[in-house]
Amino acid sequence: MTALDYAQLYEAEYRPGRRLKRFAARILWLGMFLVRPSLALQVLAERRSISGW
Repeated sequence: MTALDYAQLYEAEYRPGRRLKRFAARILWLGMFLVRPSLALQVLAERRSISGW
């Protein structure tokens, strides 16, 4: 197998699930922002401090 074959395998096998999880997390955060905006902003602030944005 060449590097190109591994890249195609990675795109087909692993990446769609990761993209779906990220999309679901954004939808969840937006829903939380609509229901409890202060809590959503607090979560976002903690996330920024942990990840070093």
